[in-house]
Amino acid sequence: MMKRVFILMMSICAVFMGCSKANEPQGDAGWGGNTEPKENLVVMSYNIKHCAPYYGVSGETTTADVNNVANVIKSKKPDVVLLQEVDYKTTRSLGVDQAKELAELAGYPYYYFFKQKDFQGGAYGTAILSSFQMSEIVNHDLPKEIDGLTIGSNVLGTAKIKFNGIDVYLAVIHLSVTQAERDRQFPVIMEELSSKSDFPIILGGDFNSKPDNSIIGKLEAAGFVRTNTDPKNFTIPSNAPNREIDYIAYRPLEYFNVVSHTVVTGVNASDHLPIISVLKISKP
Repeated sequence: MMKRVFILMMSICAVFMGCSKANEPQGDAGWGGNTEPKENLVVMSYNIKHCAPYYGVSGETTTADVNNVANVIKSKKPDVVLLQEVDYKTTRSLGVDQAKELAELAGYPYYYFFKQKDFQGGAYGTAILSSFQMSEIVNHDLPKEIDGLTIGSNVLGTAKIKFNGIDVYLAVIHLSVTQAERDRQFPVIMEELSSKSDFPIILGGDFNSKPDNSIIGKLEAAGFVRTNTDPKNFTIPSNAPNREIDYIAYRPLEYFNVVSHTVVTGVNASDHLPIISVLKISKP
């Protein structure tokens, strides 16, 4: 009898051990579905207009909906997302911490909100969502007055990730709609980034500048290379895009190869369309 009980117990243990083994996690699969190091870094830049859809009607307001933006991001699965016009617990966004909510809905373990200004009982700014742990996170304190001109609430946020053993800096910006403000503020932003000139850096955001604008000339003079070279890759307005003002750029050249750059069309979660750059990064 004891022998039968022992055999029965061993059989039951074998079954449960087999099930346990079968259900053990096989490592963090990441976006690529395997544990191999990623060869390419996929970067999205997206002005989300506080997650309010756009219908092209002057004066029309729409209700913020983070699910719309989260679904756009999830459909493309970028490794890193550089966001502009992000609300933090504002009245118009129904008190939602949008960076946190988007990170949770879209499946990013790391995020950071860079405050640009106080707004409607909360704050307004930019954010980074990342599938890689971030360090050295800095919300750069930019001057509010330059050459006697009061400057709007421009913002520069930076963070460092490690990609295939390489320290890579990420930078997100949102520039003013006013040329005079951009002309004064942008050199300050480039100066802030100069301390990272020996490292690969990826800069993305809403520049409020078309490709022939002097700001893009200053970007290139500072050693940055834009991932997009097609003049017809328009990003705004989302319902009928007719100009390009959103960019992803990188430096130094020797660390990067651009695999592709695309504008995500056919979505209406903001007045901008998101852009995605696939970058191969390797040590020179």
